[in-house]
Amino acid sequence: MGEIPVIVRVEWEGGAQEWRAAKAVRWTKTHVMVTWRDDPNQPATERYEWLRAPDVVCSVSWFVAPSTH
Repeated sequence: MGEIPVIVRVEWEGGAQEWRAAKAVRWTKTHVMVTWRDDPNQPATERYEWLRAPDVVCSVSWFVAPSTH
């Protein structure tokens, strides 16, 4: 299947939500297994999570790039 760069919506215990970059590594019609590192420099922080397919996207139209000035 390979890896596909994605943006995922994660809902943490307690209700906090976060959008983050990840890679899709497996998928079904309803769910996607994604991976990311909590610390990009530390391989031991790599996580694998199954998320609902609607919480995983390849691109977004609402992304606002950081200001360069």
